[in-house]
Amino acid sequence: MSGLYENNKTIRELNEIISKNHPGEDVQFYFVFGYPRSDIGKGTLIAQLLNCVPKSDAIKFDGLLNTNENGRHTASGHDDFGIYEQFNPGRKWSREHYLLGGELFRDFINKYGENENLQMSIHFSKYVESVIYKMWNNIGKPQTLFIEVGGLISDPEVSPIFTPIVQRMQKNNLCKVILITELQYGDYIKTKEIQEAYRLFLSKNINPWLIMMREPIELQCASTDERLEFERVVSTKIRSNLNEDFLNIISIPYFHNINEYTEYIKERVFNMFNNKDNKDDDKKTIFIATGNNSKIQDFKLYLGDEFNLESPKSFNIKINIPEGINSIEDNAIAKARAYAYKTGLVSIGDDTGFFIEELNGEPGVALRRWGGELPEETTNAEFWSYLQEKTKNLNNYKCYFKQCVAIVSPTGEMKLVYNINHGILNKEKLKLPYNGTDYPLAAAFESENREKTWDEMTDKEKKDFDKVFINNLLKAIDQVIEK
Repeated sequence: MSGLYENNKTIRELNEIISKNHPGEDVQFYFVFGYPRSDIGKGTLIAQLLNCVPKSDAIKFDGLLNTNENGRHTASGHDDFGIYEQFNPGRKWSREHYLLGGELFRDFINKYGENENLQMSIHFSKYVESVIYKMWNNIGKPQTLFIEVGGLISDPEVSPIFTPIVQRMQKNNLCKVILITELQYGDYIKTKEIQEAYRLFLSKNINPWLIMMREPIELQCASTDERLEFERVVSTKIRSNLNEDFLNIISIPYFHNINEYTEYIKERVFNMFNNKDNKDDDKKTIFIATGNNSKIQDFKLYLGDEFNLESPKSFNIKINIPEGINSIEDNAIAKARAYAYKTGLVSIGDDTGFFIEELNGEPGVALRRWGGELPEETTNAEFWSYLQEKTKNLNNYKCYFKQCVAIVSPTGEMKLVYNINHGILNKEKLKLPYNGTDYPLAAAFESENREKTWDEMTDKEKKDFDKVFINNLLKAIDQVIEK
């Protein structure tokens, strides 16, 4: 019994220190890791983040074990501090911002070495965590603290320390992980290395919050739309291969001028760290990520009593988001994610699949392109004509819609809500000329047990019909806002 007591003595002491210096709920720590190599630009990225995130500061950890007579490694870590200072004029980083592995080990052993049988991942990681909290207090209690972790999470001088620290802090919603890795390019975009990096962190029960993927020089001329597509492809690969929903992926172009990097980072991440706080507003603002007026009107009908709704037209912005053909989820997420980053608002993106029973499920998830048979630029009138042609000889007009709505915040929180609507195509209505609606199928589709098309239903009828879906949508939006 005495031995057990003694073996917990250090933990009790360290927990007391942690409790004394523990930050409040409004403080967020960001651990910045690199993979598959250490010199991948962590310091340069943090320098940009310090520049665009107010009330922020940074510390750096080096796992080096050797120290000089002053307790410091001769290469004192100030190279990265120089980068910090270059992009943040008037600010200084020094010894009080620097953690050295050898120094930490020496001080830990000197203080606790005779107490009990010490263990790396239990006692020493707790000690380093307590030092981080004390350091946070000593440098002015910044609201946002970036922690640059030198080396790799797989290194023996890093993993036993930071794996348990990050696990504990993530469990308490006190930290997020930023992972810098590389986008590979040959004849096409390759994501294997990014997937391996993500898988490695998951194997350690660490969930990356943001992946920053550096582009090779071959992609330096890529457009914004192409970069959004790179990011969508990587997110899709992670979803399909690792069975993980992952949103926050940002590509980092190759820049010859570092100042261009600064502007790019500000544009892409500003709203992730400085998103508009909707929590205390009497009527919260939601962004509808679509230019389709019919969809906008439907969302206003369903959500307008609870939220202020904005759209690309009201903000005078447009993002060209390439759509895949395999998943309505991927398309909905891509839309919501892109506009959430751009506007700093919780954003709603949706995508719908339409399945006709006798046509073996055509047009499917690529509704507007009819499973790939129609070009991207197909007009509503052209789609109506094609629909008429495809359905003119049907005997069975049974069909259904499957809609996925993605709600995404600028900081990466996400909820998916589904709505499945069974019914038929009215063959008489299909014979009529195109009526000009922004959603052609609404002129022909009749929901189950209703003898009128969606266009013919009143607003009250639509709300009554979709009340379960509306309630689920409202609940999901509130959950995303409150996180």
